[in-house]
Order: sequence, then C-alpha cells, then structure tokens
Amino acid sequence: MTISPLAIILIPCAALLVVLAFVTLNRYIAYKERVALARLGFSLEDLNKDAAAKRHGHRGVLWGGVMTAMSGLALLLGLSTLGMGAWLLGGLLPLFVGLGMVFIYFNTSVAPPGPTVPSDTWREDDGAEIHPFAGDGEDARRAGPGAG
Repeated sequence: MTISPLAIILIPCAALLVVLAFVTLNRYIAYKERVALARLGFSLEDLNKDAAAKRHGHRGVLWGGVMTAMSGLALLLGLSTLGMGAWLLGGLLPLFVGLGMVFIYFNTSVAPPGPTVPSDTWREDDGAEIHPFAGDGEDARRAGPGAG
C-alpha cells in the first residue's frame, strides 16, 4: 500500500487542525464560564483563587501517569507486530511506569473533607432551636392563653 505525498501532508495538518480546534473550544468555554460567574457576582480574585486551587495538588501525577501509560501501551502494541523479543521492553517500561504513577496518585490523594465528629456523638448545636430576637411578649404568645 502506497501513501501519496498529498496524504502525507494532509493527514498531519488535519490532526493539527483538530487539536487546535479542541484547544480553542476549551478556551472559549472557560471564557464563557468566567463571564457567567462574573455576572453572578463573583469577583476576579475569587475566580483566580478557584483556578489556582484547581492547578494545585497531585493532578499532574495522574495526568502524567495516564499519558505515560497510554504511550507505553501504544509502543507495546506497535512493537508487538515485530514478534516477541527484547524490543517489547520499549513499550512495557513506560506502560508500567505510567501505571505506577496512577497508583501513586490514588494512594496519596487526600480524603475529601468531611465531619470530624462521629455522627453518633452529641454536638452542642443538636439541641432545640433558640431564637435570639424573641422577646417576652413572644414567649407569652407561644405559651398560649391561660398561661401566666
């Protein structure tokens, strides 16, 4: 099977066009999201704090691990067409390094914040609801007629 020189030029250009379209669409959606949040009253500082919080953490380990593992899998599948041999290590090594990075991500991720007090213990705010603005007349009205 021969590939024409025109196809050799057009296929990478089409792939590049798809990637650039995806990046452009992603940026446009992020822009529309920021505009919608600004209309709801969020300040630019709040939006920047949220964006910085999303960038921090161990997500880079997950992204790197998935990309490394998938590259290793692609190399392994490509090299397996040559048959069994030592060249398969070129795909196996990045595959298992990437899987190790994904494993590290899931084992070191912090549990989501939740209540620190067990639910079966008594808390101070579990009692009756107190209305601080209820006056003496309000208490008398709640007591009903004939009381006091």
